Amino acid sequence: MLKWLSIRTKQLIREKVWFPGIDKRVEEKISQCIPCQATSSSTTREPIQMSALPTHPWKEVSIDFSDLPTGEHLLVIIDDYSRFPVVEILTSTSSKAVIPHLDRIFALFGIPQVVRTDNGPPFKSEYFMRIAPYSGFRHRTITPRWPQANGEVERFMRVVKKVVRTATAERKSWKQELYTFLANYRATPHKTSGAPAATVMFQRPIRTRLPDPQSHAANDSEIRNRDKSIKQSRR
Repeated sequence: MLKWLSIRTKQLIREKVWFPGIDKRVEEKISQCIPCQATSSSTTREPIQMSALPTHPWKEVSIDFSDLPTGEHLLVIIDDYSRFPVVEILTSTSSKAVIPHLDRIFALFGIPQVVRTDNGPPFKSEYFMRIAPYSGFRHRTITPRWPQANGEVERFMRVVKKVVRTATAERKSWKQELYTFLANYRATPHKTSGAPAATVMFQRPIRTRLPDPQSHAANDSEIRNRDKSIKQSRR
């Protein structure tokens, strides 16, 4: 996880600035981060996601939940094209608690054509089954008993949990740290697409606290070529 953190941090900083010895400075800073070391997992298993890339942003999304030690839950939605993440904090994962959050997100970004989930209780309820045709999206479930099939969400949730654990270890507000992480994650070039998720999603960069140089819009052909190459390497 520390190696992943180092790579992603360097990608984000290089997107905004450059100075001599940038890689070494980042590696030294992360190696000295005690909370990062304390919360790093030793597992290296990487879930595989082999589904075809959608034709455009927010056409297909993947959804899952992450349980927190606080008793709260995170509703995580990943756009399968741009890899743009949306995270909502919930106190319950019942279908009646989840639906209003989905309504709010869909009102903001539009209703996707396909919503991919696991077979968890909120998504098997009669209430949710009625919502799908009413809203106009197709509900697809991943392979039963193999949550790793929802690969992009699975990977992202592991990182989010680390953010929460690190914030807790440093006695910081984990919610505020989560929001800061989301802003930086969306502005960092994604390994698969090679472009920041926000730039692919909105065809423009989003501002962060780092300098904001001129950026170009994401290229669909480049995204598809990188996506194909990454997925083939995971076979």
